[in-house]
This record gives sequence, C-alpha cells and structure tokens, in this order.
Amino acid sequence: MPAFAPHPPLVFDESGTPTSTLYRDVFRSRAGAWAESRAVFVEGCALPQRWDELGRQRPHASFTVLELGFGLGVNFLATLQAWRERGASPARLHYVSVEAHPLGLDDLRRGLDALGAAPGDARRLLEQWPAALPGMHRVVFEAEAVTLTLCFGDAPALVPKLRLAADAFFLDGFAPARNPRMWDPALLRALGRLARPGATLATWSAAGAVREALAGAGFEVERVAGYADKRHRLRARHAPRWRGARAPEPSHWPARTVLVVGAGLAGTATAAGFARRGWEVTVLEAAAGPLRGGSAQPLCADHPHLSPDDNPLARLSRAALEWRLHDPAMPARTPLGKLLLDADERETARRAAMLSRLGFPDTFARQLTPDEASDAAGLRLPRGGLWLPGCDALDPAEPARAWLATPGVTLRTGSPVASLEPVPGGWRARAADERVLGEAAITILANAGDAARLAASGSLALRRVRGQGTLVARERIGALRTVLGGDAYAAPLGDMILAGASYDDGESLEPSREVDAANLRRLARMIGGDAAAWLEGARSGPVGHRYASTDRMPVIGQLPDEAAALREAAALLRNDRLPVPRASGLFGAFAFGSRGLLWSALAAGLLPALVEGDPMPLEADLLRALDPARFVRRMLRRRARD
Repeated sequence: MPAFAPHPPLVFDESGTPTSTLYRDVFRSRAGAWAESRAVFVEGCALPQRWDELGRQRPHASFTVLELGFGLGVNFLATLQAWRERGASPARLHYVSVEAHPLGLDDLRRGLDALGAAPGDARRLLEQWPAALPGMHRVVFEAEAVTLTLCFGDAPALVPKLRLAADAFFLDGFAPARNPRMWDPALLRALGRLARPGATLATWSAAGAVREALAGAGFEVERVAGYADKRHRLRARHAPRWRGARAPEPSHWPARTVLVVGAGLAGTATAAGFARRGWEVTVLEAAAGPLRGGSAQPLCADHPHLSPDDNPLARLSRAALEWRLHDPAMPARTPLGKLLLDADERETARRAAMLSRLGFPDTFARQLTPDEASDAAGLRLPRGGLWLPGCDALDPAEPARAWLATPGVTLRTGSPVASLEPVPGGWRARAADERVLGEAAITILANAGDAARLAASGSLALRRVRGQGTLVARERIGALRTVLGGDAYAAPLGDMILAGASYDDGESLEPSREVDAANLRRLARMIGGDAAAWLEGARSGPVGHRYASTDRMPVIGQLPDEAAALREAAALLRNDRLPVPRASGLFGAFAFGSRGLLWSALAAGLLPALVEGDPMPLEADLLRALDPARFVRRMLRRRARD
C-alpha cells in the first residue's frame, strides 16, 4: 500500500448526500451541511463573539483555527463567510486543516455542488486545490487576509510537527468507531500543546472516550444539545490545571520596515514576500544592478529531489516547487517539464518501486518508457525516465523584475554593506566610509558568501562552488523541448541548448574550454551523441560562484546570536531542548546552491510568516533542516572536543 493515499472516488447515497466509501459514512449531516457547520463549529467555538472582542482589543491581530478532518471544506467555507459577516475582523484569519485522505479535484467539485456551496468561494477553492501530495499546502483568499493551510497526511504523525498557536479547534473526523486514529488521546494531547490560553473547541461527537481524552489534554468539556437529530455534542475551553509550555505569542516590531542585503534571486524574492504583506522594503545591492554573481544566469531550472524514503530534502524541494508555481511573479505559461533520465535498468526498477511506495499522482511524477521519453523531449533517447510535468526552466530576470516592481520595494544599487550594527528598534547598515545605507526593524541577509561575515558567524558551514554552462546550437543535438536531468543537465534556450553545469571548487571565473568539453561528454553519455562534434561551434555559457551548505540544505530563518550561544555553551550542550539564542530581527536567506529558484520562492513565503508569528507553512523537522542555528550546536560540540 502507498505511504500516502488520497480518498477513493466519492459516492452519493439515495438522498444525494456525499458519502465516504473508505469510512462508510456521510461527509455531512443530511439535515443541512451549512447550518450544521455554523451551529456546531462556528457558534460552538463562539467565533463571532471572540472576533468582536479581539477586534476591540487588538484590531490588527490574527486568529488561528486548527481543524482535524477537512473533508469537503464545509467548515472552512462557513468560517470564511462568518468572518466576512463580522467585517473581515480579525485582520488575518489562519485556518489550518489536517486531512489524511484528500479528495480529488473532480470529487471535491461534485461534493460542493451537491451541497450548494457559494459559487465564488467554491471556485476559488477549486482553482487552488493542491495535488494529492503529502505535506502542507497553502491556499489564499481575500488578498491573502485569509490563509488556508491544508496538511495532507496522518494526523497523529502530522499534528506534533505543526508550529502554531491555535485559538480554536474543530474536531470533524468520521465517527470514533470508524476512524479511531482521529480521536486518539495522544493526538488530543498534542492539540492541547498547540492551544493558546482560553482556546475553544467544538465537535459533533459526544462520545465518553472523547470527553475523557479532551479533559486529559487540558480542556474543560461541556456536553450540550446536539444539532438536528443528534442528542448531544461537545464544546470545550482550554484551561489546563497544570503549567506547561506557553504557546508562542505573535511578534511585535517597532516598525514594518525591512532591509534586504543582496539583490539576487534570494533577495528580490524575499523583498517581494514582505512587501506583499505591507512592509516597506529597501534592497541594498553592492553591484550596479540586480542578479549579479551566482544569480547571473540565462536560465534557472527547477531541481526537485525525490527519494524512496521521502527525506527532508525531497519534502522541502517539493514544497518549494509548489510555492514557486503559485508565486505571482512567475510567468503564466505551460511549464517545459523535466525528464530525469534513467541511468540503467536498475535505476528504472528502483524508481518504479519508489513511485509505487510513495503513491504520488501522475500530475507530479510518473515514469516514461524510452519512446514516451523521446516524444516528451523532442529527440531520440536511449532510455526512459522520470517525468516531472510541473518543472520549468526560466530566465531569472523575469521574476526578479516582477519582484522588484512590487509596491513597497526600493532597490539601491552600488551600495555594498561593510557592517551591520544593532540599534534601538532594529539594525543599521553602513558602507565602508561609515555612511548609513539604511536602517530597519528587520534585516535579511541574502548576500550568499558574504552573509557569514555580516552575521559575525563562525558556525555557518558554507562551500563555494564554481559553475559553468555550455551553449550548443540546437540543430547539432536536436529539437529539445524540455529540461533534461541525470548525469548532466540540459534545457532549451532559444536556438541554443544550455548544457552543464559544472560543479567544482575552481577559483577562476574565466570560461574554460576543458569544462565545456566535460559538460558535453556528460550529456553525450546520458542521451547519446558525439560530444567532440558538439564542441565545435559551442561556446562557454555563464560562469559564476554559487554557495551551498555542507549538508545541502538552504539557510532560511532567524540567525543565531553566536556570542550568547558561546556564553551558554555548557547548558546548550547538556540540554538539546534549550533554544539557541537568536539575533533579534536578523534573518538569513542564502546557501541556495543550484536550487536558487526553488529556495527563493520558499524564503519569500516562509520568512514573512516567521517574522509575523503566523502558523508555520512547513513541518517542524523541515524548519529545523533550514534553521541557520543548526550549525551552532555542531560548532559547540567541536569546541568541546578540542
């Protein structure tokens, strides 16, 4: 059985009610889906009253609902409508929903039609409905004032990985007798650990075991009259009798201003991500224009990673691809797709086993035979491969221009930052002659190899990599129409094909004919052909230095305060649960290696969420894999051994 499985096709009972064949139960009450949702969940959690009170006390605050069991999305759509009725207050509404078996797009459409969903909201949900892939998926409404985060996967495994503080909980799984995992006491205790003080909870169930489990999770539980033909239901308030870890409070900054150091892909994307949320952003670039250094490429391709165990790099790059595809700066076009060619028959078999185990839909990844692969690529290939239809290769200048044109973004070129200093309310950037280049509450270091110097970091483990591409006339190789990957990389670029790129420790940025020959030899081994003949008339493509971390993961997040960490080294080494001290207001987005396009889109969504204290759009283990502070404990252990 696949590790992850979407819901089987929807069926309808004799009354026309959508029914689950997996759990042998109806999705919604036959007495009226919308009225039930309003009565049991929206009113059961006292959302209108709580929103009114929040609006009076903190008019710019946000509110988070965590739901178990998205199903047809009725509770989300009912909550969205109730939020509108209160004058779009609170200012930001976060709705996080966990669903083990998401419906396919056609079934979701049929179900919403049968229930009479509001056409506009249903259409927006359907337009953004993600593929059935495990992980977290973001859907936005009302100009991003309302964010729906869909968490596809097993609730007992996913909920402990969520990083959020919930104001309300909707428990809407199928009946405990039919779906016991959704009501497991350990899962409900995990919900309690995510609750803000006074968080409310509602469910249609009144089972005694559910009442006991909720009480054990710190909720004061009340049994009230049920909806329609149900005798009882439960509502509750989080009021534990013990002291536990407090849910994080929303962040407050003295001003909504950001300095971004570096105008490559990372800096321009991150600047736009903040500006879209209403921040005033100044981008400081040392060179005479944006996209210099490692970002100065004619094409940037998507390079998602796939692995049989769906490891953190695979999950992160898959999430990043989804963020990139939905970034408003991306050109509206059909992606080229990417073909990862099989090296041999053993790799073909391994990939078949991987796809069978992971259960990914064909819209994300599927295997192609040699004939199918040749048809997709536009040239005759010796082997088949893995087809990723959502991938693309873009001129990075196009999204960068759009990112920099986002209202609220100001670019200052010819502004090399020599030093950063903390000041009351933020950070100040100075030039070498001590001129002040900018000051803001938040500073983002997106300047690749120079980030460690400005951050005064001795822990960051970065590697500088020289890359060189090679340009070959398309007529020499064939009418390539997709991106190729494997032992080599190739993508169409007008009447040329860009091949490469090298990955070495070279210092020189001068083009090398030897590197061109090596690039073409690798491509010839992969697709067949005469590399020596291709080299005649070929020319060197761009040469640049990229920076990558030694663990292959990007660096995205709040930077550590290493001086404080060194002072607290003994305690940090004794207790891995102690948080690493952080530099207030200082964040990083660098070490993107050859995945600049993917990691930039991820940083543009993740960093504003971190800064504003939103529910995190990634699981906790993935956040740790990105965290700049991951290198600090390694540094402390090395120092302790020495």
